[in-house]
Amino acid sequence: MDAVEASFSVRFAIVSLGMSLADRVWYRDWRRSTPALPWLLGASLGAFVLQKLILWAGGHRWLVEWLALSASGIRHGRFWQLLTYQFLHGDLGHLFFNMLGLYLIGRELEEAIGRRHFTLLYFLSGVLGGLGFIWLEPHAPCVGASGAVFGVLAAFALLFPKREMVLLVFPFVPLPAWLLVSAYVLLEWLYLVGNLGGGIAHSAHLGGAIAGAVYVRVVFGSMEFGSVRRWMGRVSRSWKTRGGEETVDREEIDRILDKIARQGLQSLTPGERRRLEEASRRVRGWER
Repeated sequence: MDAVEASFSVRFAIVSLGMSLADRVWYRDWRRSTPALPWLLGASLGAFVLQKLILWAGGHRWLVEWLALSASGIRHGRFWQLLTYQFLHGDLGHLFFNMLGLYLIGRELEEAIGRRHFTLLYFLSGVLGGLGFIWLEPHAPCVGASGAVFGVLAAFALLFPKREMVLLVFPFVPLPAWLLVSAYVLLEWLYLVGNLGGGIAHSAHLGGAIAGAVYVRVVFGSMEFGSVRRWMGRVSRSWKTRGGEETVDREEIDRILDKIARQGLQSLTPGERRRLEEASRRVRGWER
């Protein structure tokens, strides 16, 4: 397509390697615990197939004019482009790396903040990333979900700042999420101010990252998600007994963890938070 790609660059694709194998017990069935994520992945894949069919049928001009994001389209009232452009991709590699980043980072983020907030954050990041593109780089149409994915990355870095992540090109150099994502955002800014676009919508990346960061700061600013996520990992894998008696009510803790997965941390009652904190203290005592 003759459009700028909001590309999630292969050279700097980020994966999270900070979770141990034991932590992954929490992903018992990610499709159940993260209901929005498989829908987004499936919708993006389906849209790509439909896009290719339209192009094959000779609908290139129609696709770019009506569904890709452009300053001209917005001026003519085609505001739906702020959503539809997020489901279009330049090629299979563009789609793959966007969805890979969303899958790797999105699972844990949706579990932490719940389906509703995750979905809102994703699309708002894409929309505001698109507005940033129109404002700063209105010279060509734009396609891709990278603005939304950058919002997910920024939100993850704020909620789990100490989680270790690596760049694919430097797989043996783990860095805390806040540092790596901050460096990535800084690089995008340098590309933008240096006018080094290279067919990539860096302004959409930056707009999406800002949107994701602001969203979690405003909505979840007072919550310590890093601590809660550690509780979840420890409690889910550390069922221990003393004197033949289980000291943690496993069914109750499972219920609380499932509630966090479905509805987010903010859904817990004060009593449920106290119960989780008590279980965490016991786990820390066992581990010592």
